Amino acid sequence: MTTEHFVLHEVVTGVWAAEADLTGASVGNATIIDAGGKTIIVDTFMTEVAAQELRRVSEELTGNQVYLAVNSHWHADHTNGNQVFADVPIVSTRETMERLIEEMMPKGLASWQEEIETSIASLQDSADDDHKAAKQLEQLRHFKNSADTFKLTLPDLLIDGRLVIEGERRIEIETRGKGHTVSDTVVWLPEERLVITGDLCWNGIHPRMHDGFPGAWAKYVEEILDMDPLHVIPGHGRPGDVAALSDLPEYFRSVEVLIDQVRAGTDPKEIPAPAVSMSWHGLGRMQAGLQVLADR
Repeated sequence: MTTEHFVLHEVVTGVWAAEADLTGASVGNATIIDAGGKTIIVDTFMTEVAAQELRRVSEELTGNQVYLAVNSHWHADHTNGNQVFADVPIVSTRETMERLIEEMMPKGLASWQEEIETSIASLQDSADDDHKAAKQLEQLRHFKNSADTFKLTLPDLLIDGRLVIEGERRIEIETRGKGHTVSDTVVWLPEERLVITGDLCWNGIHPRMHDGFPGAWAKYVEEILDMDPLHVIPGHGRPGDVAALSDLPEYFRSVEVLIDQVRAGTDPKEIPAPAVSMSWHGLGRMQAGLQVLADR
């Protein structure tokens, strides 16, 4: 099936990872689950146009309307598409909903549009000669188009602990607290041993840590590893196996040490990647996160 804003991977029969593509409309990954007569979506992308495509494709693949959507955490690249699923229950924790209200409502549509316009203007001149700037500009134009019609759509089915959906396949939606954000939710399919992690896992990519809690994050990932998953659908990067998760606890414990170094005066731009992450993309994201966490 041809898609414009994401790449489909059927990870197991009836479960598709929708990997964010380079058009800039999706940004973070989403997942489609055929629950047997019911379609469940995990995360809703960054923009309305990507979310619309996600919904259309999910209904074509499964032959069923969307029954439920899940927000793994509050970040915009996993929740801004909620408005496309406003007619179905959207699941999250109370903390995720509260953070969406706190972070998104005060900002306001006009402020968001103004920020996007400023960013577009700053990249306009360099986009012709700089491939990275051109991609950023393309992404910002998607954001601009979305901002014009954006409606903050909050989760309305709040869980504390775990929600289990029984049917042709068992689906467990559960949270164990903070990690990548103040509250992170995973989706676990025990029969398939498949876990959908949200941004607790970035496969082969340095995670964005700005809102994170590295020690708690390491512990959360260890608890997922204890579930003995065979298949992992991350929040960013390609779906994979348990190897996508296995180095993360050591990585985040290394990060805790690096944060102390930054607090002691080390320039984060001079800090190399921890040994387990030498081949990962996005070192600058890690270095920026170290500064934010050191200042917190």
